[in-house]
Amino acid sequence: MPRLLIIFMFCVGILRADPVSLTGTNGHKVEFAGIWEARPDGLVVLMTPEANPITVAWDKFDLDLLKAEQPAILAAHDRAVFLRVPQPLNLGLFAGILTQSQVGSELRRILETTTTLRIPAVYRTKTETTTQGEVYSLPGAFSGIAIAPVVNQHTVTETETRQVSPDTITTTLRRVLEQLTRFDGVLQSDRRAIFDLCKSNPDLLENAARQVEKVRSQLPPLRLLANDPTLQTLSQRLTEAADTLRDATNGQTMDRAPQERLRAFLALADHPLLK
Repeated sequence: MPRLLIIFMFCVGILRADPVSLTGTNGHKVEFAGIWEARPDGLVVLMTPEANPITVAWDKFDLDLLKAEQPAILAAHDRAVFLRVPQPLNLGLFAGILTQSQVGSELRRILETTTTLRIPAVYRTKTETTTQGEVYSLPGAFSGIAIAPVVNQHTVTETETRQVSPDTITTTLRRVLEQLTRFDGVLQSDRRAIFDLCKSNPDLLENAARQVEKVRSQLPPLRLLANDPTLQTLSQRLTEAADTLRDATNGQTMDRAPQERLRAFLALADHPLLK
């Protein structure tokens, strides 16, 4: 899907997002343009689309009314306070936008979903040669002068070619990429076999690239992410990963550069900040 169209659809979604109404301890209702997540110390909210997110302490809300009006928010409050870990909510303008932990979960889901792949057929030819012999029964006159028995020999050669590989295997994208991007301790023939497997199953990498692009389209604004190089460059990293997945088998073999980019994608999915 063209990038401009994705941006347009996202903007339309923002314009149509309904505000979230919550009741304060003073009995007054307040409308929030968006609610990002529940933290142990409060609720991260957006007052207006143009504003920056702020944290409103829990003691500002009527928690008894919250149970009736917004039970999902109260449940997130309880988990955040108990676990001391932020709980995503994604309400209002944030609907459809992923938190950084959700980004990691989605990337790991892409990598670990099982799939069935066709295997290029491998054939083996077996040749077997046998020799059979038969001792002649000589007439009496000849048997008296023959030094050794006379043997009639004939040789039979049989050749059989059959497929010795299965038609399909079940695996995950992670397992395929881990083998495809190994630099050391792997035979060139094995790496070539994995490369041919990807070429024979083009949907494997293409579907993964599309899913990575979808995750990228759901990234939160940079101001909602911690000031960490990994998070602040998340969009560029996912773009690079999607492009590399899509172009990985365009050539006759895979060079070191795309191998390193795919290894970086595997490391990104398991980054502590995305868990």
